[in-house]
Amino acid sequence: MSHFGICLVSPIFICTNVQQEMLYGLIHARYILTNRGMHAMYEKYRAASFGRCPHVFCQGQPVLPVGLSDLPRNYTVNVFCPRCHGLFFPKSTRQANIDGAYFGTTFPHLYLMTHPDMVPVKPTQEYTPRVYGFKINSSSLYYRNNEEGSMQRRMEARERTGSARRKNRGNAR
Repeated sequence: MSHFGICLVSPIFICTNVQQEMLYGLIHARYILTNRGMHAMYEKYRAASFGRCPHVFCQGQPVLPVGLSDLPRNYTVNVFCPRCHGLFFPKSTRQANIDGAYFGTTFPHLYLMTHPDMVPVKPTQEYTPRVYGFKINSSSLYYRNNEEGSMQRRMEARERTGSARRKNRGNAR
């Protein structure tokens, strides 16, 4: 290693520390998908080394690291909660600065498919927003501005069940 931060791996190939880090990270992404890598990640998952889900109803569920892209320098690493399937920024600033490609998009899902006993049950509780004890109406601006997509899905589901009921009433006559 020279004092310029350049290492000579072979007379033909010269790499910088940044390139070394990227190569190591991409090798890491492949390694954690092997049996030995999965076992090492199993121990870290059990110890909650990657943090815990911030959702209250997940009750401190340990999370798994995941990248949003397999290509380096696109996104930093995020954490995936296997209970609520939420995606979050890691709490640790050290972890938040790691490239997401060093874990890849496959790891948490393959890990849970490999260890089905580690798949937690979905939360049974769901938070219902209230004002002075009253539920907020689903047609209010509160829901329209925050959950436009899910509101539309609910409306479509209501229309489907309503049309199915009308068909069943017609068959009963």
